[in-house]
Amino acid sequence: MLTNNVKLVIWDLDDTFWRGTLSEGPITVPRENVEIVTTLSRRGIISSICSKNNYDDARQVLEECGAWPFFVFPRIEFASKGVAIAELIEQANLRADNVLFIDDSRLNLEEARIPRRFCPIFLTFRRQRERMMRS
Repeated sequence: MLTNNVKLVIWDLDDTFWRGTLSEGPITVPRENVEIVTTLSRRGIISSICSKNNYDDARQVLEECGAWPFFVFPRIEFASKGVAIAELIEQANLRADNVLFIDDSRLNLEEARIPRRFCPIFLTFRRQRERMMRS
């Protein structure tokens, strides 16, 4: 349970915001995720992106599904997510405990926990359940 008010949600893209990996083939953007970002915006909660992808390709997909205008300070680059998240939090002028990072990769989630960069994090339940069912 979160004890602080979430003011910023940082989304990973591949296998989190959308289904599939952009660089490996077709992806599907679940309408429900676009609706979540839209609802968060209406409630005054900012959404951003921290994803290892090609910026132009990811932006095109997000524009096509109508989600792009709802993301601020997007960090779409092949760089360390821990550093990118810390910079994003600073750029948004927020405290880390008001940030939620959503990613399907345990490695990325652990990197975000590095001291002085900590933010509450959750694995996307659907992605984990699908992977467990494939095993």
